[in-house]
Amino acid sequence: MGDGALGSDHINYLILRYLQEAGHESAAKALHQDWHRPQEYRDPEKLPFAPLVKQHELVHIIQDAIFHDQLLAQVTNQSRRFNLTTRHFAHRASTDTRPSTTTQHDFPLPPAKRSRKSNDSLNLDAMHIDSQPQDPHQEPHRHPTPDLPEPGYVPTTSSATQTDKKLKSKSETMYWALDQPDANIMHALWNPHLSQSTRLLTVGESLCRFYDLPHQTKNPLQRAHHTDAETMTKGSVITAACWHPSGRYATCALDSTRRLPGGRHESVRSMFDATVQGTKRLYDLQGYLLQHSAIVVALRYNNSGTRLLSVSTNMKRGLVEIWDASQPAASLDPVAVKLFNQPVIDAVWASDDSIVVCGENRLDFYQIRNASLTNGADANGDSFASTGTKNFALQYSHPTDKQWDKVRYDSVNGVVAATSSSDDCTILLAKTTPRWVPLSGFPIEGPASKRATAMAFQPLDTANNTGPNVPRRLAITHDSGRVRVYRVTPSLCETLHEFTMGPHEAALALSWSPTGSCLAVASEEAVKIWDLNSGSVPLLTWRAAATHWYQGDENNLPNGDETGDEPSLNWDAEGKRLIFAVGRKMAAIRLLMPSKTAQPKDEFGVTD
Repeated sequence: MGDGALGSDHINYLILRYLQEAGHESAAKALHQDWHRPQEYRDPEKLPFAPLVKQHELVHIIQDAIFHDQLLAQVTNQSRRFNLTTRHFAHRASTDTRPSTTTQHDFPLPPAKRSRKSNDSLNLDAMHIDSQPQDPHQEPHRHPTPDLPEPGYVPTTSSATQTDKKLKSKSETMYWALDQPDANIMHALWNPHLSQSTRLLTVGESLCRFYDLPHQTKNPLQRAHHTDAETMTKGSVITAACWHPSGRYATCALDSTRRLPGGRHESVRSMFDATVQGTKRLYDLQGYLLQHSAIVVALRYNNSGTRLLSVSTNMKRGLVEIWDASQPAASLDPVAVKLFNQPVIDAVWASDDSIVVCGENRLDFYQIRNASLTNGADANGDSFASTGTKNFALQYSHPTDKQWDKVRYDSVNGVVAATSSSDDCTILLAKTTPRWVPLSGFPIEGPASKRATAMAFQPLDTANNTGPNVPRRLAITHDSGRVRVYRVTPSLCETLHEFTMGPHEAALALSWSPTGSCLAVASEEAVKIWDLNSGSVPLLTWRAAATHWYQGDENNLPNGDETGDEPSLNWDAEGKRLIFAVGRKMAAIRLLMPSKTAQPKDEFGVTD
């Protein structure tokens, strides 16, 4: 934005962007209407400096100014000029006061810095519940802060303003940050079983932890438990994780190092089932087949939970292993192993005994069947290895020269979706025996600057028997901020909806509600929820309150140089709460339906 002084257009544009990013749409529209700009710049986005303004730029500028003021006060040994972030305000002379219509609760002080907790295996975090009635017109996250240490979880109630003034949805949010400075969240996953829907698994760098998060109530004495399921050494990473469909345990893949004689370090892979009580079962990985350091990049159970697949790669070769998860043994060997001569990045179950594998120049369909082939090379030239009683039988190999990094499968209509980040390409394939062909109506080449970041078919609604050839929804998010929802049948694909996260805001993660009627999409600091049965107006626009979002995570304050962690977004089994996690920060978001709408109770099951 240059080194000169900021003009009124600069200030107005920064405020406009802040209001848009904070979800204050009515205020943003009012500013837009009252802002008198030159005729050639009627659209603020066409101002010469607009492309240079990053996300949360106003917050960054103010934060940098406060830090500068603090440093200047320390260097000059004088008092600070700005005391907005301190708990004790200097009493100014009457000449400095001015009349105000605000109350003492309009600008609450930030809560005190949370003290570090020990890393014991079991910890109890106090959760303070705000039981005061909320004004539906109040701004989000305004709460007076008592003179007490910050609780481990900070619940807030917000009112999300929509473009449709008749619809105002509220949310209750619990914020917290990890108490491990070297930890970083890669995946946050709710237990998929209804009977254990309050249990949350968080894994990542130096992290393998279970949380028990009670449903939001008016009881201020609730406590939330967390248990570290595995002792994680510094530098160790859970690279992949998934829940067993029964919810009894989660399976995790760990990448760590061990020190060898002479001081050298060696990479070690391991895989285990974890419960709140500890490690349940170990898996015997065949990583030696890759010859070089490799990591597990994907873990998936089939729908019945009887088999587990894992995908490993060292970015030169790939390995897919299959386990019989129905065996009660304390240690499991794979029943089938497939070694590839190129990197394999993802795989998905197409049925209980067939999978789709994607990677470099590869989109292959295999059936897992009784061993009938000897060791050697199969039809497409891959080296082949087998342990146990099962082998991979190649059913079809789609001709391709792209590197596919995500693959999803719709079992209702037998449609495969795959994306290539490096080639900005997404493809849908439908089966026409014995081949798989691109689905009509879906563009094979993705639009420029719209790289796909996440993709998922709507989940199967177990309450309603879904027969064959029933139209299904596929959601795809893009780094441009676009969100597209497609209607997919075995013979046709058509666009149902096209949404956007907001200006200059990438759509990075998505999650379907359990019944598939609502779609949640996340950027780095925001979540939008759409009810696809009621149109394109967001049901809720949620943005992290900076006061709580960065509390306890001072090392990750927003700044202009941040690289940005990929968020994790996941809907609970009841369809009432979302978990949103970025870096070391987490928020459990509960949607409260507006009381004045006559909508029937849906999967949220809540009326305010």
